[in-house]
Amino acid sequence: MPAALSCYCGPFRISLVPRGLLKPVILRLLRERPMHGFEIMEEVTARTGGMWRPGPGAVYPALLALEEKGYVTVGEEGERAKKPYTITEKGREAVAGLGGVMEDWETSMDTLGSLLTVQLPR
Repeated sequence: MPAALSCYCGPFRISLVPRGLLKPVILRLLRERPMHGFEIMEEVTARTGGMWRPGPGAVYPALLALEEKGYVTVGEEGERAKKPYTITEKGREAVAGLGGVMEDWETSMDTLGSLLTVQLPR
């Protein structure tokens, strides 16, 4: 799982970034412009106010998986090892249906959160 914002609630550590979120986030960022891996890490960190800091151990395997599925292409240009990733038409189609995801996610989180706020009988 990518480095994630967590809640340390008593003895429990609860990740607040759902597993599987990184790949669609990468595709959404690449819709704006081509980026190299480190740039993607910086962008996610900046847009979440530093709450989510996915590292290279999460971002580069995600980019490789996206490339293997044909959702992104990797360029050979760039200084040093900085290779720009570009979203493909297949990648654009994959994220086109994500509009309602936040609404569904918020509903799910509210439902799960209700389990923690229910007063249990003693």
